[in-house]
Amino acid sequence: MKNLLNRIFDNLTSYVPGEQPQEKGFIKLNTNENPFGPPQIILEKIRSKVDASLRKYPDPQANELRKAIGKRYGFSPEWIFVGNGSDEILRLSFSAFSSVNEKIVFLYPSYPLYETISIISDRKPVRIMLKKDFSIPESFVEDFNDCMKIIANPDSPSGRLHSVKKIEKIASVTKRVVVIDEAYVDFAAYNCLKLVKKFQNVIVSRSFSKSFSLAGIRLGYCFGRPELISALFSIKDSYNVNILSQAAGIAAMENYGYVLRNCKKIVKIREYLAGELNKLNFYVFPSSANFLLVRPPKDTAKNLYEFLKQRKILIRYFWNIKELENFVRITIGSKKEMKRLLNGIKEFYGNL
Repeated sequence: MKNLLNRIFDNLTSYVPGEQPQEKGFIKLNTNENPFGPPQIILEKIRSKVDASLRKYPDPQANELRKAIGKRYGFSPEWIFVGNGSDEILRLSFSAFSSVNEKIVFLYPSYPLYETISIISDRKPVRIMLKKDFSIPESFVEDFNDCMKIIANPDSPSGRLHSVKKIEKIASVTKRVVVIDEAYVDFAAYNCLKLVKKFQNVIVSRSFSKSFSLAGIRLGYCFGRPELISALFSIKDSYNVNILSQAAGIAAMENYGYVLRNCKKIVKIREYLAGELNKLNFYVFPSSANFLLVRPPKDTAKNLYEFLKQRKILIRYFWNIKELENFVRITIGSKKEMKRLLNGIKEFYGNL
């Protein structure tokens, strides 16, 4: 059987997404979903498209959606690409901006899919270890400058927001494309979007999954010079974004104020949770995302995760990443969910 498979399977460790429980009643704080639903107008827009027109293919260029995104951020449509989630944009970027057996350089620990896509694409993944405070080491800036690089900002799972100045330096010395993955940027104080027009080798990727409360429609978008965007269009699937997702994306961009209000609520709850966990002797890394990476006291991360799971509260435990074995990541939920989480944590440590 082995000789029937692509050789990538010799070295492939499949990406393991957060648990998706089939039982009802769980509080899901493990996959960074938004606790607040999208506005009713987006749901109505999706419903309005559920008719006989579904027999037709969607616009392969997603022109109206790209116009709506461009209007929101001040870009012409030719600077914008949309994909089936930002994961598709990452996969296409690896194919468009690097060649077989070339190195793809990324920080570690970060989004595990970077390494998985590298291997699937027959590229050579290169991990550059983050510093202990999850900041970017100089080796990432100075080395491998003839290779494609990818940076999550804010990063996951740390929530660390790297400075624009640091990323600008990376873009200026790197001879290949630099992809800046800004999936969580709407929860942060600043972004790197201005670098798209300053540098010819920068792609900024974003998602509708987090701040827009639309993880279920699988929609992502990115900005880059028209020459880079054209390359992505050249290799994408024929109809990669369906009619319903395009309609939802347009409506979301037209209701961006609602998105920002939800983001502000999440940031406020994030600060509340960080304060409460500090009182319980957790070490809480500063976060600019919709989650917190925390180190529970007494190296109890795994036991805490298992205890909370029994009480139908899911947090993320990175069992397969040695550098994070003493940490858990907690998605910011509603205030009610955070109080239930805290009660569970207090119960766990009260029983030790």
